[in-house]
Amino acid sequence: MKVIIDNQIYIISERKNSGSKPVLFMLRLTGKARQYVSSLFPTDRYNVYRFDEQGSSFLLNLNDATIKPTIRAV
Repeated sequence: MKVIIDNQIYIISERKNSGSKPVLFMLRLTGKARQYVSSLFPTDRYNVYRFDEQGSSFLLNLNDATIKPTIRAV
């Protein structure tokens, strides 16, 4: 599945043999190159996934094609 968010193209792919890893993962397209971003961890909401990138946690919402930082409780 291809998703465009803030003029950036992402590909959501499925692992064939996930083992202990989540089934879905995300790649970022930069030109013709594909850069691995993160595994996608399911949440309790349909088509909403948590992922980590460069030490920060985000929510990917495939329903409205958005990425937002997670809000951490203090």
